[in-house]
Amino acid sequence: MGHKVKQSLMSSRIDFFYYAFRNVLLVSVPLLVISTFILGFSVSHSSATNSGSGSDNLTITISSACTLSSVVDSEHSTNTNVGTYTSDIGKTTITTLCNDGNGYSVYAIGYSNNEEGNNKLINSERPEYSIDTGLNASGLTSAWAMKLNNIPDDPSPTPPTIESDYNNIYGIVPPYWTKVASRASGTTDMAQGSSFTTTYAVYASSSQYAGTYQGQVKYLLTHPSSDVKHFFMQDIANWANEQIPNIGDTIRAVDQRDYKGYYVTRLADGHIWMTQNLDFDIAANTVFNSQTTDLNVAYDSSTGQYAEYSDGYTENNGTIYWEPASTATTIDFTGTTVTDWQNSNTAPYTANKTDDTGTGHNSLGNYYNWSAAIASNDSSSLTQNTVSDISKNPKNSICPKGWRLPTTSNQSGALSGSTNEFARLNYLYNNNKTTTDAGIIASPLYFNNSGIVLNSTLAMGEGVYWSSTNNSSGSAYFFAHKPDQVKPKDDWHRYIGISIRCVTRE
Repeated sequence: MGHKVKQSLMSSRIDFFYYAFRNVLLVSVPLLVISTFILGFSVSHSSATNSGSGSDNLTITISSACTLSSVVDSEHSTNTNVGTYTSDIGKTTITTLCNDGNGYSVYAIGYSNNEEGNNKLINSERPEYSIDTGLNASGLTSAWAMKLNNIPDDPSPTPPTIESDYNNIYGIVPPYWTKVASRASGTTDMAQGSSFTTTYAVYASSSQYAGTYQGQVKYLLTHPSSDVKHFFMQDIANWANEQIPNIGDTIRAVDQRDYKGYYVTRLADGHIWMTQNLDFDIAANTVFNSQTTDLNVAYDSSTGQYAEYSDGYTENNGTIYWEPASTATTIDFTGTTVTDWQNSNTAPYTANKTDDTGTGHNSLGNYYNWSAAIASNDSSSLTQNTVSDISKNPKNSICPKGWRLPTTSNQSGALSGSTNEFARLNYLYNNNKTTTDAGIIASPLYFNNSGIVLNSTLAMGEGVYWSSTNNSSGSAYFFAHKPDQVKPKDDWHRYIGISIRCVTRE
């Protein structure tokens, strides 16, 4: 299939190029952005005055002219078989022309379904079969990746520098704007420019269904050369006050554990919350590390232990590790039948609805039992009700490092700084009502009705979200809402699978 060209007018001219794989298994669509800034040429002249001697000054201004253009050298489509790794799929030559002496940078981002940050290969008929980005060349999981190359015989004297993650090696399709190439100074020959190429690879696992899969990558030229800031959830303390200082400010941040992006918002309670559901998988044989980008593993200052339990936790030279039990798993399911879900108060379980079509704030995310929510292999030792003393809540959670589960307490939601945090949001955004959830599901909270997993079945119709507050040996507190009812502080079985919203750990 030939490529299609679509043009869009913004404050500067931006051209979008789409290239499609249209065959049995793989479809990838690199999307190139050409950003052109042509401000013209101006000359100013000032003459001497009539009173005495003077100077005759001439000033000229050469405005910046920077463009990014592309030529498809080979079609971005291929046929492939399951169990096969295919590389060097398609080739596009991207040429930059830029007379900015301070240089330029080229950025890339996944743009499938015209959604920035969406880095999947999507089967439009069955989106639950979509392929995530990754570097797999074998194994049980399909993946696709991208690669950039300088041109060996490029006549330009100073070709762009390709970032190491993509320089003649395959890297993930970015879920956020990522610099992939740059030059410290502009192109020396504006008639010639400098160029690099892009290509793609895919691994189709033996369990991947046949079909047509499409994806997009968006490229953008910026000048002068400067880094677009990357906002990782684990680095929240470094950018929050600058990027989202005011109530209502929202930004999209990325979890470095799996490169999934989330909307995060500074809410009226003063805290920064995820405003979409957590979508992080857990699995056995995965070791989480407190010193990297993983979990919030922390000492309980009152006991010297890890969140009042130790199963699965170890320490080595000050670094704390958690290894999920061999029974830990993330269960993929479609429809409402969650095969293999166990109503367990011990082993951590999560479930992922693979046919979820919601995006951004409306994504369903994963469903977690309470053991998974607090990152425990066996939470049965936690029997004390902590609603009157949340200092005894588990300190750990499945949230990214720097984030935590919200707390439920006996404090009033009307109290500023209340530790009954869901009740506080209900007071601020839903007029403290318990008979309607209009303010709960609306902007900026977006608490959606993601449902409950129980007895291997997903029951929709309400939204339920874990807190870190325990009720008894078999139940914990959560926040629940549906159109005619809001329960800021409720409790039920710890073995149910429900949603998680994380809040920053100040």
